[in-house]
Amino acid sequence: MVCDFCHENEAVIFLEQVNGDGQKKKLNICMECAIERGISSDPKSIESSIGNLFKEFSEKAKKVQALNNRMCPVCGMSAGELKKRGIVGCPECYAIFKQEIRSVLENYGIKENYKGTMPSRLASFHSVLNDRIILQNKLNDAVQHEDYEKAAMYRDYLRALENSAIAGTEDA
Repeated sequence: MVCDFCHENEAVIFLEQVNGDGQKKKLNICMECAIERGISSDPKSIESSIGNLFKEFSEKAKKVQALNNRMCPVCGMSAGELKKRGIVGCPECYAIFKQEIRSVLENYGIKENYKGTMPSRLASFHSVLNDRIILQNKLNDAVQHEDYEKAAMYRDYLRALENSAIAGTEDA
């Protein structure tokens, strides 16, 4: 089993905690992470350090769960579902879940960016998608900085871009 903290080394310490409701929490810890978190052979210090371990692990698990619950506003796919299935729901997912996709690819040993060519049939779609993402980011920044005139302008650009994209698909 792999360590629950570093996700790299082989676990050598296995802990299980059962609360009053019968719910179990399991921790797998490698030697380096155990030493780093103050686990030693001293029986007096081990009680406090184990309590801190479960506390630290549950906080980390909540953060991971929050990240996995993020959803694509277009298709509704969650980050957790993307990791489980290994496929995206729509083109927007690539931009929204960029970090998750990169980590999944790294698990397969793929660390470089794609350097090939884009199929010609997708070239126009790619630019429209990129334009939409860029405009959406500018709109969000303008709203955040309370520059509502720019925000209205970006909103209008987005509507025009979406209308032209819809009109372009009907002609094809």
